[in-house]
Amino acid sequence: MKKHLKLFNKFLQEAKDPSYYQETFYFTILISMNKDHGGSRDETKNDIRALPEVLTVTLVEPVKGGVQRDLGTKYLSTLKVHIRKPRDISKQMLMKRTVLHISNLRGVSVLRYKERKPKPRKKAFHGPGSYKITEADYQKVRRQKAAEYSRDKAQYISTGPQKKGGAPFNRPASKKRGPSGPAGFGALEEMAMVTPAELPEDIVVVVAREKSLARHPAYKIYYARKGEEGEPLKSGDLDRAEREAREGRESIYGTIKIGRHVGGGPYRGVYLVTSVKAADQYGPLLYDVAMELAGNDGLKPDVDSVSDEASAVWKHYDEQRPDVESTMLVDDEHEYEDVMPPNHAELGSDSKHLAKAYYWMKGSRTQELGDKLVFLDKESESDDGPLYEDILITIGQEAGDLKTFDIQTELNQKIWDEDREIRPGVKGALMDIVEEFMESLDLDIDLKDVIITGSLANYNWSKFSDIDLHLLVNFAEVNDNEKMVKKFFDAVRSRWNKMHDIFVKGHEVEIYIQNEDEEHVSTGVYSLLKDEWIVKPKLTNPSIDEKTATKKMHSMEKEIDKLSSIYDSGQYDSAYKLADKLKEKLKRMRKTGLERIGIYSPENLAFKMLRRSGDIEKLFSIYTKAYDKIYSLDQ
Repeated sequence: MKKHLKLFNKFLQEAKDPSYYQETFYFTILISMNKDHGGSRDETKNDIRALPEVLTVTLVEPVKGGVQRDLGTKYLSTLKVHIRKPRDISKQMLMKRTVLHISNLRGVSVLRYKERKPKPRKKAFHGPGSYKITEADYQKVRRQKAAEYSRDKAQYISTGPQKKGGAPFNRPASKKRGPSGPAGFGALEEMAMVTPAELPEDIVVVVAREKSLARHPAYKIYYARKGEEGEPLKSGDLDRAEREAREGRESIYGTIKIGRHVGGGPYRGVYLVTSVKAADQYGPLLYDVAMELAGNDGLKPDVDSVSDEASAVWKHYDEQRPDVESTMLVDDEHEYEDVMPPNHAELGSDSKHLAKAYYWMKGSRTQELGDKLVFLDKESESDDGPLYEDILITIGQEAGDLKTFDIQTELNQKIWDEDREIRPGVKGALMDIVEEFMESLDLDIDLKDVIITGSLANYNWSKFSDIDLHLLVNFAEVNDNEKMVKKFFDAVRSRWNKMHDIFVKGHEVEIYIQNEDEEHVSTGVYSLLKDEWIVKPKLTNPSIDEKTATKKMHSMEKEIDKLSSIYDSGQYDSAYKLADKLKEKLKRMRKTGLERIGIYSPENLAFKMLRRSGDIEKLFSIYTKAYDKIYSLDQ
């Protein structure tokens, strides 16, 4: 017994030893695993667990905001790493060191990483008298619990003690509502709204299916006058507002736009409210219709901008609408920045209602509206308003969707803040990618600038558009042989682009390394380092030479097919020389068109069609494979 007490006492003394130190933290990583050069996903996890200071490695499933995707030749996986932090190293340094070790594993590349902050602890209870409850606090709790109280009340007054010798008490609870909210809006108490029955006879709700770059439709829902369903009522119509004021009527207007998110992230497949503006009390009805249209996909607030008024509507859905259900899109508060605007994410749990997707569960606003609901198809009808106006250009009828180019009336608003500047969150994500790429080069060179160019910096963007990031450096600072430096950088960036599939706002990021003195012809160029337009794009109505563009595309297509035949016949030297010649020809053709006419030149459009059809990828693939065959030695 004495021996056991002595050992236990020794253990207690060890626990008090000031030299004993243990601090751990979590961080998440997104890795790419090449199936041809490495082990399986489980083997990779085991290899990471064997690294110094790593305690555990677990998968982050898509439902929790992670990525687990099979891309054929490689696999993308989000992992949560639990790691021990020694005293003499910072978290950032330890993460970088661990990420470097992971990147050195065979066939593994780390695409991005960040610390996973723990949930904040709840405040401790300091005893009676430590907290004060005000009338405002009480009313807030009462509103939050309104639906629950209503259900409990119905249950209690519908049941009761059994009368002696008689049947059980089963009088149903009265369904008559008090005056706390407008009729027909469920448990709405503190938010006034106009119901379908209260809409004036000459006002209708219009659901217009808009032209969308995705397979799934986008909708614009608005108020209009009966007989003028194609013209939304707008707040800026002063003549109408004055006329309604003389008639003693309130001004009615409201428009809400929703679109299904087809990119990655925790809200993939969910409809987003992309814009909303409505007169007081007329907004909630449009939200209800939008949510019903979204159906099983769900509806959520915009991730870029949410006004205080809109936030209040979503909070009301979250707390006081038993006819609406919601699901969290992320698990932790530190992930709020992925699903809501930064200013709301900073508020933590107060913005929890903006981190959810909402689903219409019972009843039907569209049925309640009856003949006051009008459906329009914007795919066939024109929209006289300024929100959407397309010029559709189809080049080559046999090419179908891949040969269709849309001229938008605005820049991609997920990337740009109107036409002024890039959105801060997008800029931050792109600069993180640039930083990771430059670190992988391991060269002591300075970036002169980082520019965005191409269709996403212009009005001809589409769902096919990549984010073209050009990194401007001085080739002479690397080596006097600038031609060799260019070939080196082309090989590095080509390998990087093939190994990584990184998407920002649903568009793949493509990196190019450009000599700072090289002339770059484009009608849209934005500097990320200076945060300003170098060449600001202009919205124009172009003249398209469809016949010439199609002819040039088919001509180059035939030459690439001929190149493929030469390679298949085993003439690798001839194939390599011809591929090199076609690459230069393609480059000259596109440059000539851009300089002569611009982005809508036949040469540039032919280049885009060849890229979308896969012919350019085929050309570069043969060029690389032929080179490898020439310098390979058979055993």
